[in-house]
Amino acid sequence: MGDFFWEIKKKIEELEKKKEKNIWYALSYIGSASIIFILPVVAGAYIGWWLDGRYRVGKVSWTITGIILGVIIGIYNVYQVFYKRDIKNIK
Repeated sequence: MGDFFWEIKKKIEELEKKKEKNIWYALSYIGSASIIFILPVVAGAYIGWWLDGRYRVGKVSWTITGIILGVIIGIYNVYQVFYKRDIKNIK
């Protein structure tokens, strides 16, 4: 069991050595995270706004529903791209 943790630690150290740590790397990381999070929120708000104008039904606000769905999809996107990618690199 000790070998398993030692191998994980070794792989993490190798990955840390490979990463370039400069301002452009950080800006690209933040920029890509914001795009894959914000885009579904804006798309959900726009589609909801369009549905509100076209099909106003009772007390349902399609804009709020679209924003909430966009936030959920954005969180899922960030999780898939960054967390899953980092886990796959360890192998």
